[in-house]
Parts: sequence; structure tokens; C-alpha cells
Amino acid sequence: MTFRKTLIAALCITGAAMAADAPQGPQKTAPINACSLLTDAEVAAAIGAKVTPAQRKDEGDISESSGVKGAYSSTCFWKVISDKPDNPDKPMGGATFAILNAMQWPVGSGEAKKFLEGFYDAAKQGVIDQKPVQLKIADDAIWWGDGVAVRKGDRSFGVSVFWPDKKREERRTFEEALARKIAPRL
Repeated sequence: MTFRKTLIAALCITGAAMAADAPQGPQKTAPINACSLLTDAEVAAAIGAKVTPAQRKDEGDISESSGVKGAYSSTCFWKVISDKPDNPDKPMGGATFAILNAMQWPVGSGEAKKFLEGFYDAAKQGVIDQKPVQLKIADDAIWWGDGVAVRKGDRSFGVSVFWPDKKREERRTFEEALARKIAPRL
């Protein structure tokens, strides 16, 4: 047997043994914490403005709403510090802000991939007005017009910067910069 055939056979046997020992079905993991994926200083540097300390607002276990047992969603907000008064009729009081939503999906479920595919479906149905643009971040990533969505293993996240005074392309630069910081930390 050649070295290559031996190596392939060894890898197949090892993989089969690992699969036999692995627990069956999606596995539960520790909840993800979106606020631990970026520092306040990193957000401020990426968008070029001072921000308030991170505010964590997890949805938590989203098994029921997502239909995926063991799914967990964590959200983090950073508000740009401004002299403008709050406007209660607008999202976040009319503030400029960055938002990160990170999801931990059950191991081996394939749900992180479905998360990204959902943006393509939303564009086809006219729910979002931008056809997703592929990005080279982690396992898969897109810019969908109002944010960047990324998949790495069984985790996914979306990061957006809401800044009415900035054009979409400028906000995209901020969003991509933040996504590139987050991805290696998943």
C-alpha cells in the first residue's frame, strides 16, 4: 500500500471511530455572549465616534421561536455619544448605534448556515432591498445592505451600524471592520 493510501485509510478509520464515539444529535453548548466579542474601544475605533459602554440584552434560549432546540441568542448595543436629545418615536430614541446579535446553534445542526441562507431568501422575497454580497470572513459571510452576517462553525452573528447621517457604503465599511474583529473570537 502506498503512503497516500495508508494515510487515507488511517483518516477514514479515525473518522469512523470518532463518529462512533460521538454522541448522536445536536449537542448543547454554553450560551454565547455578544458583548464579550468586541470591546467598547474597538467599536469606537471602527466607527470613529465615542460610544457608551456595551449593553447586553440577550433573548437567551430561542428554542421555541427558532424551532431549534438548544439555540441561544445574545445581543449587544453601543450607542454613539451625542448631544442630540432622544426622540421616543424613533428606534433607540433616534440614537446612532452599533448592534451585534450573536447566535450559538446546537453543534452539528447546520443552523448557522441556514441563518446566512435566510438573507438570500429575504432578498428574493423583497424583504430586504439588497442582494447579499459575499465577503471573505470566517466560513461564510455576506453584506446584506444594512449589516454584515457571518457564519463560523455552529455560530453566526449579524452586526449593523445604524447611522442615518452616513451613506450605506460608509456604514458597510464600519460593519465589515467590526465583523473582521468578531469572527476570530467565535
